Amino acid sequence: MSVDLITILLGLLMSCIPVALTCLYLLSWITPWPIRTRKDFLQPMFVYAPVNPWNEKFRSLLSYDDSSGEELHCTTPDLYLSVIVPAMNEQERLPIMLDECLPYLEGRQTKDDLFTYEIIVVDDGSTDRTADTAYKYTEKYEGKIRVLKLEKNLGKGGAVRRGVLCARGSLILFADADGATKFADLQHLEEELLGLTTLDGYVPEIRSDVNWITPAIAIENECIFCFSSRSHMEKKSIATRSLARTFLMIAFHWIVYIFTVRTVRDTQCGFKLFTRGAVSKLFPLLHIERWAFDVELLFLAEQFSIPIREVPVTWHEVDGSKIVPIISWLQMGRDLILIWFRYKTGIWKTMSGSPRRSRRKSEQNAENKLVMDAERVLNTYDTDSDFGNSTIQWDVTAYISEIKIFIVNESKDGMTLEFDLVGVEAPIANAIRRILIAELPTLAIEKVYLYQNTSIIPDEVLSHRFGLLPIKADPRLFKMPLTRVIGIDESGVDCSEEPAGDPTSGYQSVISLPHFRIHHQWCMMIFWLRNYDLDKRLKLGECHCLKGLGRDHAKFSPVATASYRLLPQIVLKKKFSGADARRVKSSFSEGVIEIDADGVAFVKDARSDTCSRNILRYEDLAEYIELSRIKDHFIFSVESTGALRSAELVVEACKVMEEKCRTLQSLFQKRLKELQ
Repeated sequence: MSVDLITILLGLLMSCIPVALTCLYLLSWITPWPIRTRKDFLQPMFVYAPVNPWNEKFRSLLSYDDSSGEELHCTTPDLYLSVIVPAMNEQERLPIMLDECLPYLEGRQTKDDLFTYEIIVVDDGSTDRTADTAYKYTEKYEGKIRVLKLEKNLGKGGAVRRGVLCARGSLILFADADGATKFADLQHLEEELLGLTTLDGYVPEIRSDVNWITPAIAIENECIFCFSSRSHMEKKSIATRSLARTFLMIAFHWIVYIFTVRTVRDTQCGFKLFTRGAVSKLFPLLHIERWAFDVELLFLAEQFSIPIREVPVTWHEVDGSKIVPIISWLQMGRDLILIWFRYKTGIWKTMSGSPRRSRRKSEQNAENKLVMDAERVLNTYDTDSDFGNSTIQWDVTAYISEIKIFIVNESKDGMTLEFDLVGVEAPIANAIRRILIAELPTLAIEKVYLYQNTSIIPDEVLSHRFGLLPIKADPRLFKMPLTRVIGIDESGVDCSEEPAGDPTSGYQSVISLPHFRIHHQWCMMIFWLRNYDLDKRLKLGECHCLKGLGRDHAKFSPVATASYRLLPQIVLKKKFSGADARRVKSSFSEGVIEIDADGVAFVKDARSDTCSRNILRYEDLAEYIELSRIKDHFIFSVESTGALRSAELVVEACKVMEEKCRTLQSLFQKRLKELQ
């Protein structure tokens, strides 16, 4: 009888699965959700004013270029920090929150002139005087606080999205209008976030120079955001929360963990800090505009592998919540399940166009790892044979769609660039590096005419140094000399083109080629100087440069350095504390491993690891630590010699590779036609 009962129960359970799926499809079909298009994100938004509400226009965070297809681009920031405050019928609580945050922000600006900020209060269709209450602060803080009034109530998520898409800051914070979180705790979020945006993990001294991750050339930009958390209050009892709210919080967190977000304990804390790149990446993809929008936001961040950090804050419960008991709870539960269901089935898609995968992330990436052993590197082959698996159909469109580029760091002058290239094989990455070194043309001094050299530097050395001088001229404006040999006569000028003399010019140099002439001011030896007296002044025709390739001579190479490495990964398979934690930390480069407040070692920045295997010296530790590299994630570092910006050099290298591929393709097609 027991066996029959179990069989009956299993049968009932199996029969319930199709019913449950059908119910979910029906629930998804009958549940309305707003469809936002590019037009909605780019529509002009105006600053609210009681007298003339349509006078000043907000500057949009997103821009659109017809040449980029459907892609939206992130505009450059004007300020350091934007604070977005969604408010609906908050005329009583809003002044308390603003009276706390404005003195703090003003104090920061007084101490640091580079700290600039704005506050945007988004009135989400209020029926009271919320907008007018916020507008009163604009008289005292002119230009620093503005009001965006929405005619219809969109929900908290919709209000936050409208607000952040009007933000001008490099960092964007959205904070609830109830003031439940201590605003001064912003500095904790800020320090953690700025540490994530730097290569070494340390907070820069000049905070206004934050790397906000420009996504202009990225398919998928590596952007970061950081938010506060109240989860630590469960142990420390800092929060004062009612019993009913505590029960609902625990139940909500369990539902969130089961269906959507598993890496974050507190998804609903209304104090979140973003980089500008993160906002432009995530908010256009949101579908939920009510209370559960935070969950979808974090869910998408997980899909894009955006680093998320929870930072403890001081929080207290404030009366006046807009959540309607039972109804709001049911809506949030429904939205959580539908977030999981719609992304799981592909009804909703991320930017890459693929629904969430069901396998664990570690299982997905296992085959894409190069495992670092003591004496060897494991998992270097993609297949278990000497030949590729030709039975698998390869689609170039699908392959290209998986390629991603992240701009990690770029110097102010554009001469140095670090970026990540993801989704390609090593031969492609190596080809880009070799093209940067040897296939991109630049200008260099080809011949030197010396007459009565009075310096202590020999003629040969001086001529050699002249040849290595970086010529600050755009090589794209010049043509290759091909087989033409440019002669130089006894006056040091091109035999085929005698430049006209200019008696008013005593120190101009001319790059003289058959079709063009360009002037520069420069000094002897290695350095370019603009406003210094010159010991030697060159007249027209006394300097000749030639366009060439690095493969012909190193002086034509446009890069000082061009290198790449694979993205490191470090997995600690057990908790290391005490002396073991200190040994683990000392075995890696500084900043890679850190020790938390409980004395437990954790991986802070695996990216900074330099492929050190020092940890393998400790046999008692090595077996619990996995060192690996991601096969298709390349960290590029490019430094230009000065002719073009590093980013321009990378683009030119891709153009050269494209031309080579087209040439090879045409040769194959020609040969195939001959064989037919």
